[in-house]
Amino acid sequence: MATEEVKTELHEPIMSPQKEYVEINGYVVFWGLFYAALFALAVGYLCLKIGQTVDAFAPVSVLAMGMAVMFKRKNAFPETVHIQAIASSGTNVLCGAMFILPAIYILKMPSLSFFQMIVPIILGGLLGVFLSVMFRRYFCEEMNSVYPFPAGRAAAEVLSSSEGSKAKLMIVSGTLAMAYDFVLNSLGWWKEGISSAAFSWGQVLEDKLKLSFGLDSDAALLGIGYFTGLRYAAIIAAGSFFSWFVCVPIVYYLGGTHPMVIDGQTVMLADAPVRAVFSNYVRHVGIGMLAMAGVIGLLTMAGVVKDVVVRALKDIFTPNKTVQVEILRTQRDLPMSVLALGIIATVVLFAIFFHIYYAQTFLQTILAFLIVLILGFLLSVVGISSIAFTGNEPVSGMTIFMIILSAVVLASTGMTGDVGIIAILMMAAFLGTTIGVAGNFMSELKVAYLVGATPKRMQLWQLVGVIVSAVVSVGVLLLLNHAYGFTGPDALPAPQANAMAAIVQPLMSGGSAHWPLYMAGALFAVVLWMIGVPPLAFALGSYLPMEINLPVLVGGLISHLVSHSSDDKDTNELRLSEGSTIASGFVAGGAIGSLISAVLRIAGIDWFAKAWHATQGATYLGIVMYLVLCVFMYKVAVKVKTKL
Repeated sequence: MATEEVKTELHEPIMSPQKEYVEINGYVVFWGLFYAALFALAVGYLCLKIGQTVDAFAPVSVLAMGMAVMFKRKNAFPETVHIQAIASSGTNVLCGAMFILPAIYILKMPSLSFFQMIVPIILGGLLGVFLSVMFRRYFCEEMNSVYPFPAGRAAAEVLSSSEGSKAKLMIVSGTLAMAYDFVLNSLGWWKEGISSAAFSWGQVLEDKLKLSFGLDSDAALLGIGYFTGLRYAAIIAAGSFFSWFVCVPIVYYLGGTHPMVIDGQTVMLADAPVRAVFSNYVRHVGIGMLAMAGVIGLLTMAGVVKDVVVRALKDIFTPNKTVQVEILRTQRDLPMSVLALGIIATVVLFAIFFHIYYAQTFLQTILAFLIVLILGFLLSVVGISSIAFTGNEPVSGMTIFMIILSAVVLASTGMTGDVGIIAILMMAAFLGTTIGVAGNFMSELKVAYLVGATPKRMQLWQLVGVIVSAVVSVGVLLLLNHAYGFTGPDALPAPQANAMAAIVQPLMSGGSAHWPLYMAGALFAVVLWMIGVPPLAFALGSYLPMEINLPVLVGGLISHLVSHSSDDKDTNELRLSEGSTIASGFVAGGAIGSLISAVLRIAGIDWFAKAWHATQGATYLGIVMYLVLCVFMYKVAVKVKTKL
């Protein structure tokens, strides 16, 4: 990772660090846990249906604000902050439950009890909270000017929008984005995915040169790009260009006669679609980059990790544990002794669970313990850094890496067959939940830093929320399996779980992994670090589909143009802040619009204009509407003048 200049910023949160607030009460706990369970149910179904999640912060914040008005709450702001923080646990645990556990049914493994399925989700979620708290000061305070945390800043902006003009702009931009994304996902009047393949010249490029590009016109991604900024957005986009414009054509050129399997049919690589080549080959280079970027990140943070360990040891073994009253309320965390013991306890309990149900030898238990402990630290740092840069987290890619590594190690000890497959999937569920919770909860801790909430109170109730959400998510999984199933003509697609199943089964039956591609990615990450390019941001672009990365670049470009729209520094700062309010509205409104679409899907309501959506006109209209969003964001932001 390149050395960054850390700038000290004057930060004045809404809630004064010198003042005490009533942040947690029965009202907050009830509604926070209620929304956590509700969103675990609704978004859990969405995960299995289309493989996507929706952040809970925007709809819960709006609902909590509305309830504060309806119930005439006098302490509305601190309560709303913590309600949405507790509610976020409902979606934070879904990566392990919905991306991994359905693979057990897809592979027709022996049935597991509710207890067996819930243990890795609960323990993984608790570990994720402990790890995010351990690194909170580094990511949220010490490196405040380095990591943009686009999703966290958007959430803080939404919560802080009580000021008249800001609230009005937030409502206008949020309503626009909500309507836009609702039409996009529920009505299909214009295309969400704008692809070069939709045009004749694009088809020629793809057929002749194997070049293809696309852009997701979702409003929320545009807003996230604005917060990410041009520098990191450009690096992420560069990773995409490297994968799609360099690696994909090279794979076609070198391996055109190579046979590959697509949907159960064997075809020549030269005849395979570009996206299939990316998914089957090039994406694995990105996975190797992600893994090595995590190692580099940990080495870069060696001093931070050392300080954390030293503080934990002092906290545990210091006999006189006096309360340090000089610590500001906004800097209070769970004690280091609690974090250290919590991390050890969760990993040890998982190892005991693994030994009782799946391990055939004590060596297998020790190896499983070391894998989840080491990769828990490594991949959580990658996940947190990913959230900090882009608001996205490549949980699937990191979990795939973990599955491959674990399968190779444990298969060498004789663990194979059904028991081996289930064992690996349980480890994946544990680590997938850890990564998902660690990254997403760090965004909430960033919200606490920005608005002045007490981190310790948020941390305690996130632990409770994780347990409740884990129970609900596994219960939802069992109910949906009973209602729809994951195999057969009318089954839920569960795309991530199908990918995990396709990877783990051959590995536990003597198959091999894409080691040369992982090594190529890892070595390329080292080269990037040597020349001063942040390898994680580049790796994210290489791994994630281009259509997700390009709108981040567009948003970053708009942010750059707004911040350089005049010769006056103060005017540019005001305009950049105004654009942040619009971007927050886009993120929040887009999330709510997507949630409404998800509810309609669950209810079986289909208003999608399939015939029109398949025409060229829908693509052209999609381009026009996306340009309208971009122009709206820029034009409204640059209208601001310096206050006299």
